[in-house]
Amino acid sequence: MMPKDFPRTAGACLAVFAAIALAPGSAAAQPSPQGSRMGKGPHVQVQLITDRVAPGHGMRFGLKFDLEPGWHIYWQNPGDSGGPPEAAWTLPPGMMAAGFEWPAPERIDIGGLINYGYHNTVLLPVPVAVAAGARIPPDLTVKTSLRWMACANLCVPGKAELVLQFPLREAEQAQLEDWKAALDAARRQVPTPAPASWKASASSAGDTFVIDVLTGAKEEQAVFFPLELSQVNDSAEQKVSPLPDGVRLTLARSSQLLKDPVALRGVITLSGGRSHTIEAPLR
Repeated sequence: MMPKDFPRTAGACLAVFAAIALAPGSAAAQPSPQGSRMGKGPHVQVQLITDRVAPGHGMRFGLKFDLEPGWHIYWQNPGDSGGPPEAAWTLPPGMMAAGFEWPAPERIDIGGLINYGYHNTVLLPVPVAVAAGARIPPDLTVKTSLRWMACANLCVPGKAELVLQFPLREAEQAQLEDWKAALDAARRQVPTPAPASWKASASSAGDTFVIDVLTGAKEEQAVFFPLELSQVNDSAEQKVSPLPDGVRLTLARSSQLLKDPVALRGVITLSGGRSHTIEAPLR
């Protein structure tokens, strides 16, 4: 497990990944015999998939992580420790891989520290933007340099250089429908903006924040995942109080927060697997 003072800004995470990649014992993924889209690191297998036989506008990529039991990787805000996966893409001019679309995470308790992340199998979709008039070569080669941190009671860095060649080979085409279905399923797990009819607000009282989310119905269950680092105490229990027309969450304030933010931004997950992004202005 990485310590609680593990650097948690995006720049710090990148710096740490760069350092551990060069450290003794740092484990690079082992390529497949074809040297292409699959790799393996400690306790993790990863593969690069797509939803197209041939490249084109509106195409998607996906990075699929399969983890050994008890191991996890991280959400965009890792919580008390760790860092999220990072991918650097190599594409021709006029094409850009957008950032990960993050499925809603889970709270993972490791010795009293709370991480936000994923167990078992997780697929991170990656939309691709193509400029108007850009030429997409039919024999496009997609490369990504991927780094991640896998953790259980300890953390192990991993990295992989993955390659996907278009048009897809016959064996890959046979998997295409499964890849499309997996990407669609992952996107359904990505939190959507809260409905316009919802009302969210927050207040600060001493060492706590109180968030009211009015959905129009009584909500028995709720978990809040903050998008910003070091605003709430991630390891503290979240108190959930159903309201006649929504839910109230009482969160412990982070000891690292020097002044109140303008708003608390995050993902709220409700019963039935409903997950939405919310922004709760402080009153």
